[in-house]
Amino acid sequence: MADYYPLIARAIAALDPNAPGESRRALYERARTALIAQLRSVQPPLSESEITRERLSLEEAVRKVESEAAQRAREASRPGGGAPSGSSGDAFRRASTRATEGNPAAVPPRTRPAPTPPRADRPSFNVDDQGETPRPPRA
Repeated sequence: MADYYPLIARAIAALDPNAPGESRRALYERARTALIAQLRSVQPPLSESEITRERLSLEEAVRKVESEAAQRAREASRPGGGAPSGSSGDAFRRASTRATEGNPAAVPPRTRPAPTPPRADRPSFNVDDQGETPRPPRA
């Protein structure tokens, strides 16, 4: 599963700090659209559960970035007008500078994840899962 936080944080950091929340929401929507397009184009096709897992990972990154943006807004509205040094805004800036280069709305290249291990309550008939020759199912 990809870590989308640095990518989203960097894209948001590139926006005008005085831009309304609508510009952040538009960026998130572009990222969602790009992710879905990329995941649907992977060959061999990904399962719906793999696509959902990646979408949830992106949504978690969006929630984290939005939480940090709300924290910065609260700190900026306090008397004194600025965030103290060492605040969560510093963490946001560090993450955004570590992010990969490229188009902020682009999604990192996707590779097919390792298959999920077989459930313990069901035998596996896959040679790769057990390291043995496959056994036919019982009648």
